[in-house]
Parts: sequence; C-alpha cells; structure tokens
Amino acid sequence: MFPTMFFSAVLAFVAVVILFKAVRMVPQGYEWTVERFGRYTHTMSPGLHFLIPIVYGVGRKVNMMEQVLDVPGQEVITKDNAAVRVDGVVFFQVLDAAKAAYEVSVLEVAMIALVQTNIRTVIGSMDLDESLSQREVINAKLLSVVDQATNPWGVKVNRIEIRDIQPPRDLLDAMARQMKAEREKRAQILEAEGSRQSEILRAEGEKQATVLEAEGRREAAFRDAEARERLAEAEAKATQVVSAAIADGDVQAINYFIAQKYVEAFKELATSPNQKLVLMPMEASGVIGSIAGVAELAKQALQSGRHRSEADMRWEVVAWGALALLLFAAEALAPGAFMLWIGIGAAAVFALVAVFADIPVLWQVIAFVVLSVLSIQCYRHWGKPRARQSDAPLLNRRAEQLVGRVVPLQQAIVGGQGRVSIDDASWQVSGPELQAGTLVRVVAVQGSALVVEAAG
Repeated sequence: MFPTMFFSAVLAFVAVVILFKAVRMVPQGYEWTVERFGRYTHTMSPGLHFLIPIVYGVGRKVNMMEQVLDVPGQEVITKDNAAVRVDGVVFFQVLDAAKAAYEVSVLEVAMIALVQTNIRTVIGSMDLDESLSQREVINAKLLSVVDQATNPWGVKVNRIEIRDIQPPRDLLDAMARQMKAEREKRAQILEAEGSRQSEILRAEGEKQATVLEAEGRREAAFRDAEARERLAEAEAKATQVVSAAIADGDVQAINYFIAQKYVEAFKELATSPNQKLVLMPMEASGVIGSIAGVAELAKQALQSGRHRSEADMRWEVVAWGALALLLFAAEALAPGAFMLWIGIGAAAVFALVAVFADIPVLWQVIAFVVLSVLSIQCYRHWGKPRARQSDAPLLNRRAEQLVGRVVPLQQAIVGGQGRVSIDDASWQVSGPELQAGTLVRVVAVQGSALVVEAAG
C-alpha cells in the first residue's frame, strides 16, 4: 500500500509541475520571447499562452512601457575650452521585443553610453554661453542622433532632456561676483532715485502744510471773533428780556435765569477733578435656569456560538481538499500562474473521493490529471472566445496607435528614408520619395519605423 501511495504522490507532483510549466500568463505592458531549444521562435503578447515543457521555454521578458533612463553626469569640454559637468534623462520605449532582446546585450548600458558620447559631441561644438542658453537646441540634436542610432535595437527614443549644466567653480564665482556687482549698482541707482523723490515729496508736503496752517489760523480767528460777537449779542438780548420781565412783575423769568446758572455751575462742579461722585447701584434681578441631562444605558447581549462536531475524515479527502485550496490560493496571489483550472481538477477529485470512499489512490491521480486537462481545454475552446475584449487593444503599442494619422513630412524621403514629427516625438519613416512638407498617411509599422504614403 505504501509504495503505491508514494508513487501516486510523485506522479501527482510531476503532473502539477508539467501543467505549471505549460501555462504562461504574460502581464499587460510586457512581451516575452519564446525559444525552442535555445533558438528564438516568436514573441508572446499579453494574455494566456500554452507552451510544451522542455521543448519551448521563455527567453527574455521585455518591458514595453515607456521607461526613464538616468544619464550620469560627465565632464565635457566646450568649444571655448570651458569644462562643464552635464547630466540628463532619456525617455524611451521598446517597440520590437525581439530586437531589444537579441540585437544588443544590455540595452540600458548601451543607451547610456550612446547618449553620453553624443552629449560630448554636441556640447563640444558649442561655446559656454550657447550651451547654457540653448538647451532646446541641444535636446533636439541629441534626440535626432540617438533615435536614429537605436532603430536597429527596436527602441523608440521619445525625449532627451539635459537636466543640469554645471560650469567650473571659478567661473561660477566670477559669474556670481558679476551678478552681485550688477545688483548692487542697480540697488544704488534705485536708492538714489528714491532719496531724490523722497526729498521732493517732503518739501512739497512742508510747503502745503505751511499754507494750510496759515489759512487755518486765519479762518479760526475769523470764526472766533464771530462767535464772541454772537455770544455778546445773545447775552445782551437775554439780559434785556429778563429786565423787561422783571419790570412787568414776572418773577418766574428771574427764577429760570437763576436755575440755568445753577445747572451750569453744577456741571462745572461735576467735571472738576477735585470732586468725588458717588453712584448708587440699581437693583437687578436675574433669572436662574437649570438644564437637566438624561443619559440612556445600552444593554449588551452575548451570543454563544454553536460548536459543530467534526467527523473524522480520511487522509485522501483531506489531501485533495488541501491541494484544491492551495491551488486556488496560488491563483489568487499570483494570477500569472493560472492555477485555477488545475484547482478545479483537484476539487472534482475531492468531491469524488468524498462520495465514493473505495476509489484507489492511483485512479485518483489519473482522474486528477485528466480532469485538469479537460478543464483547461474547456476554457480554451468555450470560455476564451467569450472573454471580454480589452478596452485598449493597442495599449503600450505606441507605433501602432499612429496608423491612419496624416502628418506633414519633417524631412524629405530620400532613398526610402525620411522623418516626421508626430505629437511630441520624431519618427523615422519609409516610403516613396517625397518632398519635405508633403502630407503623408501612416499605413503600417515596420520595426521601429513607420511606413507612409502620400495622403493626397
């Protein structure tokens, strides 16, 4: 019994390994090359693929998304013999996975060396002032040369940006001193101009203040004299009226006059700083209110779970159930392994063993292999055609997205080769000989170049 069980377990393990090697899931944004006994045969696009183990194998896994490459800084000599340190970044995308995998050994290292060499060439043909002020020209020259040089590698260089140009320290100090002197000169000029304007405004202000003060004193004197005259007239008239009232025998007039003087005297007494004022407090009543708060208590109930007694299970049932769960978990954690359909086979054997207890172990393994293969074949023939199509079938295929575009030629097509500018990138094109500026239509993609024809 034990040798049979051991042989069956080994056979099941080998079957799982073979199925695992046969199923390949290529993620979005990548393309895998396939080799037959070490020789390249074809390229697998994103999706589900099946390979014959041992005969076919995965060669290179190529990233088809746009990538950023950091170009390390290097010392460059300009045309006027000034040493500057230059670094930059390169944005590129692989268009042909086979060329990127087999035409160049290490793509990133080769591109860095190529960009550094062309940086020395371009900046070496310019003086220091031009290299500091014409970065766009440097970027355009680098892009044109590097993009054309990387075409055999199946790579499209979208942008090259010079990130920093650092002149030597002594030159930086001289430039800083020159800038400081220029700023100090400008500050002194502005300060002198400000002082002159300030003195002019101050003199104008003093002049206006003197004139306004004189006019104010004259107006105040006139108003004061007029007020005294009016007050004297009022006093005289009041005295005349009171005198007339007394002559007529009206005592209330004199009482009013005396009361008015008393009120004025009391007012002066109240405002005197030597007197004390005693204020009697007024009675006030307040309303006292109180707010009562009510708190509610919540009752907690504990529910006791029911414990289910488990029946004893045979080791075959436990083993197949554990294998099915393990495969489902592997599919959930690593979808690229495609363990779902093999797990379905293990789950089917688990159900058979749970219902029919007398199935031999060897037949269980055979049933597992057969059911796993059947589940995979059923998916390939019935499930896969009904799968939902991608909303972006040309994702990560930048060149193929340009098919159908109509653009003018940037460079004339001579000898079957030319260039066009589309969006933010410059592309190499092939087609019939046409003049620069002619409208052309992109009809196909050939490697990293576009195939065009006259639009009209």
